[in-house]
Amino acid sequence: MGSTKAKSINTKEKTAIWVHIFFILFGLVCIVPFMIVISASFSGETDLALNGFSVLPRKWDLTAYAYLFKNPKTIVNAYVVTAIITAAGTFLGVVFMAMAAYCLARNNFRFTGLLTFYIFFPTLFSGGLVPSYIINTQYLHLTDRLVALIFPTLINVFHIIMLRTFFKQLPESLFEAAKMDGASEYRIFFTIVVPLSKPVIATVAFLGALAKWNEWYNAMLYIRSDELVPLQYMLQRMMMNLQSLLDAMSNAPSMVNIQDLPGENLRMAMLVVAIGPMMLIFPFFQKYFTRGMTMGAVKG
Repeated sequence: MGSTKAKSINTKEKTAIWVHIFFILFGLVCIVPFMIVISASFSGETDLALNGFSVLPRKWDLTAYAYLFKNPKTIVNAYVVTAIITAAGTFLGVVFMAMAAYCLARNNFRFTGLLTFYIFFPTLFSGGLVPSYIINTQYLHLTDRLVALIFPTLINVFHIIMLRTFFKQLPESLFEAAKMDGASEYRIFFTIVVPLSKPVIATVAFLGALAKWNEWYNAMLYIRSDELVPLQYMLQRMMMNLQSLLDAMSNAPSMVNIQDLPGENLRMAMLVVAIGPMMLIFPFFQKYFTRGMTMGAVKG
């Protein structure tokens, strides 16, 4: 009996070891590409062309970052604009989506069917780019305004589904007890529902912040002033300008060696600059992320 139990324990230990080895290797597979990107950003274009990518730079070269930060004021301004639209868009989006999801989750809300149709039907049939552009520019006058980068993408239907599913799991007795104590729906929402829903709210906030941080499409449509250009769109324009310069130089004689100009290393430097803040923010949401995704999207 004792030997059988010992064999069972040894089998579990061996299984645990193999599981740990698997996840260590999987973690390396996920980390190594980031290391290669960072390494390439600190490498010279000629070195990348001759020797390819590597985990560590063969020779440190800051040409890409020198080109990227040639005008620091532009980068700083783009970071400020992106931070503003990320913070404001995430906060407003979470508040509005959580309120809509709360209404859909309550059994005593008489307009649940109508509100559900109003929210989900537009996901089946899109109005198209031209009508939305006309509305935003001609009627709402959002051209060259920061709100053009916040309001058009404020609501995400999938996030409303996650929030609604999570809210439905809360005991109805909590709402009944609060009602008996004279609490209003707003008080129930902000003092009971929100504190109990931190995992799903943090998950939705992180996903929304990630989408806002990567915003560039609406900037291309509605922003004309350089002072309101977000980071992603500014980096894209820099890359397009450099590519146009390389194409022009390749078709005409020049005193400058094209290989000395940044190319792939500049693209990698742009990636580092773009994803750096999100990588720093993610650990604060990590403990809520998995629980919020599973409890807010699987059940119900």
